[in-house]
Amino acid sequence: MSCRCVLLRLLAKLPNTMDKSKIENVVEFINTKLEAELGTKLESVYLVGSYPQGAISLARPDINWLLIWKNFISGEELWQLGAILTSAISSFEDDFAVRPEFRPFKFSYPVNDTGSKDEVFVNITFAFAATTEEEFKRVNSSIPEYVFDGFKSSRKLILGKDILANMNFATTKQSILNSARDKIMFHHKIQLDRVPLTYHQEKQASLIFNEALSHGKNLLYFAVEILMSDEELANKDYLKLYGEKGKLLNYVKDRLPEAEESATQILEAREHYPEWKNQRNRAKEIYLASSRLALILLREVTR
Repeated sequence: MSCRCVLLRLLAKLPNTMDKSKIENVVEFINTKLEAELGTKLESVYLVGSYPQGAISLARPDINWLLIWKNFISGEELWQLGAILTSAISSFEDDFAVRPEFRPFKFSYPVNDTGSKDEVFVNITFAFAATTEEEFKRVNSSIPEYVFDGFKSSRKLILGKDILANMNFATTKQSILNSARDKIMFHHKIQLDRVPLTYHQEKQASLIFNEALSHGKNLLYFAVEILMSDEELANKDYLKLYGEKGKLLNYVKDRLPEAEESATQILEAREHYPEWKNQRNRAKEIYLASSRLALILLREVTR
């Protein structure tokens, strides 16, 4: 076999990845629109999660914002935000599909055919400003403090005041376990149960694959937090694992061996998202892996 053929075969096995500059263009576009059209109504705009940490997956880019509104959101303001997202979809449709998703309760149907196109996922979390830290936590009680602590640790301020800077959030093992069962059950398990029942399994494999993968990835990250000690949580050791596949798998293997297979399948699916997303067998595989992980974690937190 010629060297050229060997090289082509090796390249074919490599995961497809996007040009990072294209992802940055989406981020800049949405940031500019938020400031121009909603800036007076927002106390703070943050990028949070893997993107500001420089650990975003280029195979399946997932960009997360935290918007802190000055007041509770009106229908008009939600419509304006929807218009911004619509304009982002339209502006980049020749290059890739922008997919707004408000996980875990709203997974968007792609506006454009994404069969062979790259995709950039956009997720926006809402919170509301308050005059004191205590009041802030009360009005935003639907978001656990350990989630806010993760936002604070990974944040990049884009607009307004850095109101998270001087806030202290309780991230203890007990605080995580207190709401763990409800989070796993209502945010993931119930949603996952419906995935194979609401999509055409032959024609919409990519939608099954994406939704199951999203739940699986978030369950895996939550598993790490559940397994950590108070000292590890205080040191924010979970942030050191999220972008490191090998370290994350070793951690799960050591602390919760029965979840290793599911964790491996979830991380492999994320790496190979562009190649696997339209394959029905892969959609079933990642769905089953995520479902197994949900059950394993439910058993873990209800012992």
